[in-house]
Amino acid sequence: MGHTVLVDFADFEKHVLGIEDGLIRTANLSQDFVNIARVEFSKLFGGKSTPKEDIVGKKFVDVLNMQDAGGLLEHHGAAFTGHNISEDGVTSKVDAGLYPEAHTPTDGKPSWNHMRLFIEFKRIGTDLDPFEDSVPGAPEATAQSRKAVREQITDYALVIRNRQHRICIYALLVIGPEFRAMRFDQSGVIVTRKQSYLEDPRWILSFLAWFDTASPEEQGLDPTATLVEKGSRAYKLMTEYALAHESDMEHVVGTSVPATYPPPATEILTFRSTAPTRSPVGRKTRRSKKRAADEQCSLDDESYLDDIELERDDPRVFKYVRDKFRESLQDDWPRYKLDVGHDKRIFLVGRPIWVVLSLYGRGIRGYVALDVKRRRFAFLKDCWRPYYVDVEPEGYYLEKLNAEAMADSNIQVPIVIAHGDVRNQVTFTALYARRLAVEAKKATRASAAEATPATPSAATEWSLSPAANGGPSEVDAQSDGEQDQPVDTENLDDDSEEIAATHRVLTHYRIVVKDVCLPFTEVPSSWQLVRNIMDCILTHALAYTRLRLLHRDVSAGNVIIRPSLSSTVDAHGNRTVVWTGVLTDWELAKEVPESDATEKPKQVARQPERTGTWQFMSVAYIKHQPYQPVCVADELESFFHVLLFYAIRLLPHNIPNTRFFVADYFNSSSFYDGTNRSSSSAKWTSMHSGEINVPNIGPLLFLIDGASSQEHHLFNVLISTMLGFYRARYTVLQWEERRAKATAAGSSLPSGSSNGTRIPALTLGSKARKAAASVSNFGPSPADEEAAKMLDAHDEIVEIFKDALQDRSLWPSGDVVEDRLGKDYDPRALIIALNNMFATAAPTNTVSSQRVDGPPARKKQRTDASESSGQHSITQARSVHTGGVSTAGSFERGSRIGSTKSKGDSKGKGKARARD
Repeated sequence: MGHTVLVDFADFEKHVLGIEDGLIRTANLSQDFVNIARVEFSKLFGGKSTPKEDIVGKKFVDVLNMQDAGGLLEHHGAAFTGHNISEDGVTSKVDAGLYPEAHTPTDGKPSWNHMRLFIEFKRIGTDLDPFEDSVPGAPEATAQSRKAVREQITDYALVIRNRQHRICIYALLVIGPEFRAMRFDQSGVIVTRKQSYLEDPRWILSFLAWFDTASPEEQGLDPTATLVEKGSRAYKLMTEYALAHESDMEHVVGTSVPATYPPPATEILTFRSTAPTRSPVGRKTRRSKKRAADEQCSLDDESYLDDIELERDDPRVFKYVRDKFRESLQDDWPRYKLDVGHDKRIFLVGRPIWVVLSLYGRGIRGYVALDVKRRRFAFLKDCWRPYYVDVEPEGYYLEKLNAEAMADSNIQVPIVIAHGDVRNQVTFTALYARRLAVEAKKATRASAAEATPATPSAATEWSLSPAANGGPSEVDAQSDGEQDQPVDTENLDDDSEEIAATHRVLTHYRIVVKDVCLPFTEVPSSWQLVRNIMDCILTHALAYTRLRLLHRDVSAGNVIIRPSLSSTVDAHGNRTVVWTGVLTDWELAKEVPESDATEKPKQVARQPERTGTWQFMSVAYIKHQPYQPVCVADELESFFHVLLFYAIRLLPHNIPNTRFFVADYFNSSSFYDGTNRSSSSAKWTSMHSGEINVPNIGPLLFLIDGASSQEHHLFNVLISTMLGFYRARYTVLQWEERRAKATAAGSSLPSGSSNGTRIPALTLGSKARKAAASVSNFGPSPADEEAAKMLDAHDEIVEIFKDALQDRSLWPSGDVVEDRLGKDYDPRALIIALNNMFATAAPTNTVSSQRVDGPPARKKQRTDASESSGQHSITQARSVHTGGVSTAGSFERGSRIGSTKSKGDSKGKGKARARD
């Protein structure tokens, strides 16, 4: 089924558009105009040859713009843009679109900022029709050419979504003499079955006539996002705040800046342009009266700009923040006023600095916003969150964490300014698909029972009200002014679960936080990378111990860096720029109930399971999801994968092809039992063996610099030590699984731990750490079990990081290299290449997206697997084996790292081996 819901046009106009009397009757088009349109369309297909798409498109647009017999469009214009790209460099080439009359392009180029509805033309036939009418339950065509067209039109909707503030997007797909109407939102697309406009053009013309007279909100525009007009006070305010200011600070770690800043008399924060320029007093002509009325209206509409509450905080900002705000206003990008939260606090934004590359799902966009009330920059995240009973928004958790951070500065999370759901903006496609599934189930049962069809059909039973969000906003009618209620998934029947998994119910949500942070790709050194990862681990630990919170989406996009000024002042009256790691995007968090003294904390999910970002999920969670929830050990493993991910991108090492390695380790997946999806074989092997190997090279080694082969001893030992714990964990897990299977089969295995032969261990500095390196042939040793148990808490891992970081002089400075992945990295193409290279290898690696596929948890709607949020961010080792490494050392608490070789080396056991 995918994301597509296929319907008849009659259902589309009644239940999607909310037109009870039908479009043809509502539009009431002139019969003369309909006849003219029929004649013009007939000219296209009356000859022997099939007309090309451009010819059909131009004729179609000409008909829409005709003024004969009353015409069709009064408030909009249609423009054919063919194969041209827009002025601002967007490469998508949409055929045509409907625009407000004042913004209709005249240069043959699309204007994505103002396009209200897009139209795509394809030649007659089925080979370019992305949808299938004849296969029940499978509306998405599978032929490559047809899939390509579906991706093409989805891309057009994505471009509009990322440039405009939308609830939904309407479109037309014209295939020769037939057409389909479409409505896109974050949960999917509703598509009408193909029908001929050549035989009866009234359907398509009436739809366009309705759209022409519909309000912006009915057309799918978000009423809480107001376009800031050029020349307005808000527009000027944004322009002035984008200008460089003498107080702007450099953000480089270690930079010294004056501890205090006395603002000059002309401080920008006062912004004196508080009123528009009025016309000079003169003779009150009709034109001058209109101009005066317009100016007064503008003044009234922008009175919100006068509600200012300047804070006593240091008014200075980091230069990179203002630079990003300035960049967001370039290229004549539209500027918007956004309302956030219950109090409708107002923020001004331009171009998003971060967007997701998928139309469906959370649709996250990140902005450097101007807080009108505080006259400060902030970070605004606009997204669509899962909307289910007991699923709390991100701001709920951040407010709790912010309160705890007042007492403990080690809790480093974003500071909330405002947040809230956007009222009555819920993805209609998901609700509609769910109701269709319910009605189909009723019909099947009635047919099986040979019952008389007395139950009203979906078309007559539904209480769908035409909503102001581009279609009905609810399945069950509610009284005016009431907020839509979250969906309860507890009572889904079996046949509804597939619908619930594919079409997620989402609600529009905005959150604003105080700081605009940096991505981890900005770190200047390996020491800073490790330090900031430790900050995030410590935050995770305190959230768990104080609030019983698990993050459940530890990933590369959800760890960011917050530059700030040190609390201490040096002898010269200066403060120092310091960087702190911040753990962000708590949307998928859950509260873990307290445990009693005899058992581990009960990991009961408040959100539906199957959450997280694929590349950084633990091997155990991937294998057992959605039936076992995330635990602390899974989260700690995710932190390891995040550290490894950035280290491979940014630090010197011995991997010859970084992109292939990252694609293979992080993005690929394997299948076992024919259908069950597991993590990549590289990740699986690394966690189970306690070592990471580079194909055809040998052990993964991180180096001091790129110009030599000198090993980065401290970083390699850190990676090796952490892997030892994970290896111990998987030794225990495998043993427990074997015992469970044996018990189920009626056989038995030894119940206790084994002291079987083990490979000599790396000296890790404590009994538990030595245990992490041990390998049992018969079962986990007591030391294995003790090491694995330590991953149920954070203490040992935090201490390992502290030990590694205690003497900064032992770490190289400035050892970060240019990001090896770059902005154009696409793992999908690399995975395909890898599959071709190892076509006969097993298990098979496959492309893995950011989202998690597969069946949802029983009776629960699958939440949106997290996209890297990039929240507040302006962008976005040694053989790791434990059987003995040549330069192994140990992390001793309160001491420097040793550099003695392990005994394992002298015996030549446990050496890492290159994988073929």
